Amino acid sequence: MTPNVAKQVRQAVTAQLCEHVLFSVPFLLLVALSWGLMFYPYVAPQHTLLWLFGNLIVLALRWGHVKWRQGHLHLVLHQRVEHEIFIGVTSTSIIWSMGMLLYLDALPPSHRAGLIILSCLLLTGGSILLIGSRRCFYGLVSPLGLTMLLVLWQGGDQERILSCILAGYLLLFLSALVRRLRREQLTSLYHRFTNADLVAELRSVSEHLQLASRLDGLTGIANRAHFDHSLERAWRRCYRAKAPLSLILLDVDYFKQFNDHYGHQWGDECLQQVAAALAEALRREDDLAARYGGEEFALLLPATGQQGAWQIAEQVRQRIKDLAIPHARSRIAGVVTGSIGVATLVPDESMSAGELVQKADAALYQAKHNGRDRVEAALQGRAA
Repeated sequence: MTPNVAKQVRQAVTAQLCEHVLFSVPFLLLVALSWGLMFYPYVAPQHTLLWLFGNLIVLALRWGHVKWRQGHLHLVLHQRVEHEIFIGVTSTSIIWSMGMLLYLDALPPSHRAGLIILSCLLLTGGSILLIGSRRCFYGLVSPLGLTMLLVLWQGGDQERILSCILAGYLLLFLSALVRRLRREQLTSLYHRFTNADLVAELRSVSEHLQLASRLDGLTGIANRAHFDHSLERAWRRCYRAKAPLSLILLDVDYFKQFNDHYGHQWGDECLQQVAAALAEALRREDDLAARYGGEEFALLLPATGQQGAWQIAEQVRQRIKDLAIPHARSRIAGVVTGSIGVATLVPDESMSAGELVQKADAALYQAKHNGRDRVEAALQGRAA
């Protein structure tokens, strides 16, 4: 059992103990009142009232204490709560033992048998409710059970036989029953929390794999597959809303020469910095920055018109230049630069998402042809 599962099991057992105490207190109070009324004629009234008053005080304190503890169980050690419940259970058992001593000798034989049966039922029911704690179980059984055995042993032969039967019931059957129920309870809780941890771990792994499948391993932004999926989804959404959809394609100028001169490690770092600059340009949750392939990147901008897309593209171009990444083999500047193509369409039934990519790619080609380190926009098609 892992420490985390063991802690969860202890917390669950403690919570169940508290719930069982709250459940049993009203029932015990009802039984005490019934006991007092049934046997009232055989004992002095003041003794009955004193015993009932003691029961009421202890049960009220137990109920109030557990109700108070329930609000912050996670802040208290399991052993401390169990010890406090043990004190309450033992106190209650001692008071019932006093009731046994008070009433048993004063009752006629028929009523004595009824009192013994009632006490056995109390011990059995209380033991089942306290299976979560061996200490609490013995705190319940020891005072009342021993008192019953001693009182019966001092009676006649039949009561001594009954005392032996009762001893066997308490020491053998009831103890074995509680041990078995406790073992099954702990096993059930263990499997419950182990399965919950396993499900949470599998969910975490699944989410991690799902996230990893959407991201580019080098740059940390979206990969080509995720871009293609997002493009189709954005196209359908903009088609329904009759809103513009813009695409920015960027190519790092003379990147092959950069790789040849500085090496692949510097090339990878260059792409990472460019990707970071691209991601910083995202303004809305629906915007997407992706690595399109090699040294090419894409920005998908749903509900963005041509002018807004142009402004973002120009900001990206300037940010890349401001990175001031040295590029000794560049034919246009001494630092890394980027050429950018922008395309904007309002989707309709006569077009497809592929046309947006073609137009952005054509604009990118035009930017390279016109001298690089510049932004060009596609003019063909239905512009927004």
